[in-house]
Amino acid sequence: MALLALLLALPGCSRGPRHPDWVIHSSIEVVNPPPAGGYRLVFPYIVGDFYGSPNTGNFVAPVSRTASGFTLDLNRTQEQLESELGPTDFSLRFLRIVPREARLARLTPVALQRNGIEPVGPVEWLDAGTRRPLMLVYIDRPARISGALTRGGGTVRYDIRAAKPGYVWIGAIQAGEHEVLYTAVPPPRHPLLAISAKR
Repeated sequence: MALLALLLALPGCSRGPRHPDWVIHSSIEVVNPPPAGGYRLVFPYIVGDFYGSPNTGNFVAPVSRTASGFTLDLNRTQEQLESELGPTDFSLRFLRIVPREARLARLTPVALQRNGIEPVGPVEWLDAGTRRPLMLVYIDRPARISGALTRGGGTVRYDIRAAKPGYVWIGAIQAGEHEVLYTAVPPPRHPLLAISAKR
């Protein structure tokens, strides 16, 4: 019992329920020659929106790392994430969330110079099997995000439903000849973090 109490008191140990699907085993792919000086990955969030600059601290760190991949255990940092959550305020003004009080945060990995602060290039999650770009978003309660924009003969539509608090993988699906739908998709069997290194 004393050992259990000690483990729970250690920093980074989650005190809430453990969610196996919050453990992400991801491969890494560097497109173009890797940066000459190497790179380092950090894992901040965008709070309250899908798009924009990360606006949280860098409190997520891999629990293991190799040259070809890493493992994140997002159970370990749930308390820190909850302390950073704020009101949802979409930069795409056609989006709305119901209930309005629902809060969200998108995990946005960034590749920086090994010994600097400049990004080495764009980073995105992919499903390694389909090469579909993905977003990984935490939503703090059952909620629905919806909205659509038609421009230039094409429509972009969002219909994202979270049945419970937790992480949702979001991908784009071709819903018609001129319509792209962003919606919740099954977790990828093989997540891949693609780094497009600047030439």
